[in-house]
Amino acid sequence: MHVLVTGASGFIGNHLVHALLSAGHRVTLCVRRPSYRANHPAGCQRVLADFSRDVTPDIWLPRLAGIDAVINTVGIFRETRQQRFANLHHKAPAALFKACEQAGIKRVIQVSALGADANARTAYHLSKRAADEVLCASGLEWTILRPSIVYARGAASWSLFLGLASLPWIPVVERGEQRIQPVHVADLVRAILACLEGSAVCEIVNVIGPEPVTIRELLGRLRVWLDGKPPHWVSVPRWLAQTLAETGGRLFRMPLGRDAVFMLLQDNVADVRPFVAHMGFEPRRLDTVLATDPATAADRWHARLYFLRPLLQLSIAVLWLWTAIVSAGVYPLPDSLAMLERTGIPQDLAPLALAGAIGIDMFFGLATLAGYRLSVLLSWQIALILFYTLIITLFLPEYWAHPFGPLIKNIPILAALLVLRAITKP
Repeated sequence: MHVLVTGASGFIGNHLVHALLSAGHRVTLCVRRPSYRANHPAGCQRVLADFSRDVTPDIWLPRLAGIDAVINTVGIFRETRQQRFANLHHKAPAALFKACEQAGIKRVIQVSALGADANARTAYHLSKRAADEVLCASGLEWTILRPSIVYARGAASWSLFLGLASLPWIPVVERGEQRIQPVHVADLVRAILACLEGSAVCEIVNVIGPEPVTIRELLGRLRVWLDGKPPHWVSVPRWLAQTLAETGGRLFRMPLGRDAVFMLLQDNVADVRPFVAHMGFEPRRLDTVLATDPATAADRWHARLYFLRPLLQLSIAVLWLWTAIVSAGVYPLPDSLAMLERTGIPQDLAPLALAGAIGIDMFFGLATLAGYRLSVLLSWQIALILFYTLIITLFLPEYWAHPFGPLIKNIPILAALLVLRAITKP
């Protein structure tokens, strides 16, 4: 069967593509970025699509030539200015489903979300439900899978839970008694293949783990899994959790936001028996997965760096901003100009050079805070610090012997920039 997988570069999509290829299917990857490269066999075809803009059926029709089935795995946890729930979860999938009807596609599988039902309240769930309703009303052979939190190494939500579990004091909203039913990505992929290869049934299936677990229990198990140490807890009020989540999501591009906290504050569980009856297998237990796949040093590093990365980003932004503020008026202006003149800058150009340096520092600070093209930005910062260090070494070598160590401190700053660049997505 020739299968088009949307969101093929995402966590679920990537696992699914490998499983489809192993099962002998032909796969066309539907991805947003032309630069996307995945570890898939060269035989995979690729089409470019942008769910934030491709919201009419006529755009999708040419992409469906020769396709037998479509599996939609596109999803985001929080919105950005370019990526909105309404487009990515509703309008673009609806256009795709209508195009499938026109093209005579055999089978469509929609990966939705547990909670995208009549009780949906968040924009995330409402947008997922809207697309589900379009598919239900179509004349297609469809299956809608509504997974709970999907976990495995590489999952955004799983990384967040590991980061929380690695903290000295693990924060939980209120008492942490909210229940979820996480499902392993391998079980979700197995369910998708069962729907693809089985008889056509227009049905909505909740894809969940075998038993509910509270947030507190989940984080406690992950803490023991990571380093074998018992957890220590701190209760966080709802308003503070929502504020911190929104700030962290906006500034540091974490899978956080008010909606995410609201969803975690609600029980997100279901009866597993309909899933077992429909799919013919029982999903694996969380304890079994953790016991058979021990944590590695890489897992511990990843977990401990999760919240250190935004702290590092914030501290570097503050460094540049404070440098600009000090240069602009806190430090005596005549002394700054005299220092520039000692580096060989003519006296009449020194004020212009100082203003340029202040502007660069301010730009670096604000851009780092906003996370704007951070990987490239950090490379320029490293280059600038190396340039400053070279100039000062040549013209003001006495600063190497200064008791406050203004130059020697560039070494740990450069190391911090290199670390942040290494753990930042390009």
